[in-house]
Amino acid sequence: MDERIITTRGLGCQSGDRFLLKNINWEIEEKSRWIILGMNGCGKTTLLSMLAGYQDYTHGDIFYRGVNYRQQNILEIRKKMGLISNSYFDRIYHNESVMDLVLSGLSGTLGLEDGSISAAHIRKLKRLLEHVGLSDRLDSSYSWLSKGERQNILILRALLSQPEVMVLDEPMTGLDVVSKQKMMRFVQGMAEEKEHTILYVTHHFEEISPDLFDKCLLLRHGQIYQSGVVEDVINEEVISGFLQKPVNISRKKDGYYQLEFKM
Repeated sequence: MDERIITTRGLGCQSGDRFLLKNINWEIEEKSRWIILGMNGCGKTTLLSMLAGYQDYTHGDIFYRGVNYRQQNILEIRKKMGLISNSYFDRIYHNESVMDLVLSGLSGTLGLEDGSISAAHIRKLKRLLEHVGLSDRLDSSYSWLSKGERQNILILRALLSQPEVMVLDEPMTGLDVVSKQKMMRFVQGMAEEKEHTILYVTHHFEEISPDLFDKCLLLRHGQIYQSGVVEDVINEEVISGFLQKPVNISRKKDGYYQLEFKM
């Protein structure tokens, strides 16, 4: 039985003469928990948006359980991918209400379609909003929400369709201390449950623990620099080459990595 849930072959995205991503060959096993590391502008958000079915690609192929994306209904692909990305959705959503935004995740669309939502769906959404302390935000516009509130809303949108893959694009960015702790607990709980395949993008080593994540992919200048088991990838030799600066890497008492540049 093929345990791969997502496979890419020669995947690329070209804009004009520039490649945002090039020759991405990647195999993601079911219920594996991946960290994707890279500096700003290396193509992380572009890669996740393509895997989640929200952005087209110009080269190569993506397969979901062995079936090419181009042979499937992209809305069905999106429902299987729980995308949590302020970088992506902040470009898409502005004045849309929380209700429309979250419930659109059920259909994989970016907005509600007439007749697609029932009273039962709305009741469920109200319960979920109450659970995260946002019951008064049902009719609020996305642009009015704080960064932490937006993250919670995108989590609800992602989880509502019961996805197989959770795709988190720098989920800690811009959060205050309280919101960051809540997001950390959410990620820890999801990783420990081992019910989802997880793709977690960051460029902060202090968000990474091999106790939670088992695989790591390094993305540099739109191409894979290295990938494999977390402990084999996140070490001083590999990361010094990746960052092109000598580093010291250690683990803190809580198990998370700590990186320091050598003087």
